[in-house]
Amino acid sequence: MIRHIPQLAIGLATSLLAACGSLVPFAGESFTLQGQLPPNFALKAQAHYSVANGCNGSSRTRSFESEFEHDAHEYRFRIPVNYRDGLCEMRLARVGLFIHGRYGDKDWQRTYDNGGLVLVDALPEGASGFDANGRLSKTAECSWLFQLSKAYSRKGEISKLLTCRNAGAYVVGQELPGKLVRLSFRVEQEERPSRNNTWINTPGGWKPCVPRAGWQRCQEPPVFDKFKMNDQECTVYPNCKE
Repeated sequence: MIRHIPQLAIGLATSLLAACGSLVPFAGESFTLQGQLPPNFALKAQAHYSVANGCNGSSRTRSFESEFEHDAHEYRFRIPVNYRDGLCEMRLARVGLFIHGRYGDKDWQRTYDNGGLVLVDALPEGASGFDANGRLSKTAECSWLFQLSKAYSRKGEISKLLTCRNAGAYVVGQELPGKLVRLSFRVEQEERPSRNNTWINTPGGWKPCVPRAGWQRCQEPPVFDKFKMNDQECTVYPNCKE
């Protein structure tokens, strides 16, 4: 005998099967990460999620990216605090930040530093929380560190590293839905060498030293070397010529 299965049961079973392969965001469970980037900067936020309801699932990541622009510009990401992956409830564990900067048009003339939002149950002593309007505002201070490239194909050319201080924040996870984290970035005007006692600051600019045998540091008294920058032979940085 053929028994008829109620349409409601069929509908529920179909919905459960469909949910196993879908990503369904929870309505309203998100926060906004936004701020200002300097010229020739870009930002990638990588949100890391863990399983929250005992489901037999694995961790997930979701990425949010802004592009390089020649002028100062705003970025804005709306990041879920939780979402559903099939039958698994995924909750935000942390947000990693990749701060990209470029100092030339060539592919190798770009680099990055890291930052991030750390989700905690209670703020560490001295950490700032959300204000009465649900906002948390911070500014990261970024610097360019110059050096002579060690790469064989561009040996003796200027290359740079990027370092950013205070590029992140502690946030209480339970307070995060609906909140605004404003994290802006500012670049210090003065650049400095990536390693101490490898360049000498003179009235005309920074001069690279010939290192002591077996060392990276300057000879005493210093002996200066030439270097390459933008296809020119230079003696001082950043103006190239004295």
